[in-house]
Amino acid sequence: MSAVRVAVVDDQRLFATGMQMLVDAQDDMTCVGIAADGAAALDLCDSEHPDVLLLDLRMPVMNGIDTLLRLGERVGDRPRVIALTTIRRDDAVVAALRAGAGAFLTKDALPEVVTATIRDVHEGRPASTESEALDLLRAQGTPVEVHRRDEVLDALTAREREVFLLVAKGLSNAEIAASVFLSEATVKSHVRSVLMKLGLRNRIQVVIAAYERGLVRA
Repeated sequence: MSAVRVAVVDDQRLFATGMQMLVDAQDDMTCVGIAADGAAALDLCDSEHPDVLLLDLRMPVMNGIDTLLRLGERVGDRPRVIALTTIRRDDAVVAALRAGAGAFLTKDALPEVVTATIRDVHEGRPASTESEALDLLRAQGTPVEVHRRDEVLDALTAREREVFLLVAKGLSNAEIAASVFLSEATVKSHVRSVLMKLGLRNRIQVVIAAYERGLVRA
């Protein structure tokens, strides 16, 4: 199995270098480069094609949110993004999740939490901060567009609709598997199919899509 290719984007050179060293110390991942701003990050993604991007949200030249939006405009493979923040409950974190980040980490996170989150995001599993990310989204509130509620479900099979709604409620793959009496591998396959059919990048965006359509409530 090939190593997870990780890139670090942060304007604090000492922090970025420390993350690089942490990643390179793992047997199953490698740091393919670091960048100091969003513009340089886009160039780094073009040249090194990282699997996972650790992305600071507040940087000069181009901030993390704008970088996420630019990545979202691209066709083809894009890195899975973990937002880096100094403030846990921050509007910028919510904006990053809406723009496509799969998880977030505070900069004081323990090394084992950082590496576990990289692995989880790379594999499409719920990260350790997912429940907190969902709380942030719910606390901010999402405008409900009821006239759009059916279009998302019409694209899915009956089983996929069931899985979609359970993901939207914050259940992990293991919890979904126990709930609907399927194997965890089968649930993971259904989640992947839901994301592909709906053009969503990660589980967090399933939650956003469901809330926007009034399909789940806080």
